[in-house]
Amino acid sequence: MSWRHPLKLSLLPLAIAGWLVLVGLLPVQPVMAQGVPSRPPLNCLGESRSLIVSSGMPYTPVRVQGRTGFFVVDLGADGSAISPGTFLPGPGAGPQSMARSGDRFEGVEFFGPWGPLRLSVQDHSTIRGPIPQAGLIGTDLLSGHIVTLDFTSGLLHRSDVGRFCSEATLRQAGFSSLSSRDYYGTLGAPLSCPAAPRGSRCPNIPIIPVRIGRSLAVAQIDTGYDDGRFAPSVNINRAWLAELNAAGVNPQRWPEADLSLSTCAGVAEPVLAYRLPQGQALELVGSHGDAVRRLEGVTLFLKDTPAPARRCGGIGTWQQPAAQLGASVVNDGTLVVDPFAQQVWFRGPGR
Repeated sequence: MSWRHPLKLSLLPLAIAGWLVLVGLLPVQPVMAQGVPSRPPLNCLGESRSLIVSSGMPYTPVRVQGRTGFFVVDLGADGSAISPGTFLPGPGAGPQSMARSGDRFEGVEFFGPWGPLRLSVQDHSTIRGPIPQAGLIGTDLLSGHIVTLDFTSGLLHRSDVGRFCSEATLRQAGFSSLSSRDYYGTLGAPLSCPAAPRGSRCPNIPIIPVRIGRSLAVAQIDTGYDDGRFAPSVNINRAWLAELNAAGVNPQRWPEADLSLSTCAGVAEPVLAYRLPQGQALELVGSHGDAVRRLEGVTLFLKDTPAPARRCGGIGTWQQPAAQLGASVVNDGTLVVDPFAQQVWFRGPGR
């Protein structure tokens, strides 16, 4: 699961939070961002449901045993989770796991009903924002379909592979392709994660090529990473920092933004902040080597996992240049994630 900056707290009054919750339960009408030209809707994206951005992260309402809760659509997590205590108020107790299971839940409705699902039980009550986080939907539930997160229209789409838009249709609609080969696929697809340590577990998470100056790396698309305070933010590992310095990028230390994070091993992990020098930019690299998106003013956070916590995994343990993109890198556009073609499509604002 992705880590989040515990720094962005919502100051919206409770009345506004309630209004946002109500909106999330109603059908969403597409609303284009101001100044963005309207495009004819694509009719090949599949079935749709509401998508709401809260603290930079995409949420969708999910019903479990008749109770409604808002779940983050988290591409940076390969396992889904539930926080029974943070569902919307309703009769009776929150969702209960099946007898003697602890983590299996019946009665889940997300694009229709599901059979019993394994959901890690977590406490999200301390995650503050206008929408209470009742869980997260990871790639274990997303990788069986082509999923589109349309942030500009407030819609989450899901399609079967044989019914989805053609590449020509997507390109005509302003989308650019990025490869996620060997990192993200359907359940059971062979994944090698070339940048990960040999012999380590390969998380089924969309990863795309990125570039700063002449230095290339791979980066996880983590829509569950709230980088609102220092947007746009990118976590990097020690290997990429070394290559950036060797390539003459020379990120500048920013001690005032340093963080200390908890880990699964119970030890603290110091995370050092850097700024990109003026004129340097993060680029999302398309399938043909083109810059699909170029972002300046990026904050880099060095993930240098301490030895006692290396068993927790993550890019901080990788020996090849790797990164983790904050949600703000993509949450002003439309993102398509296709596990069958092991490909990502992105359309930025104004396209």
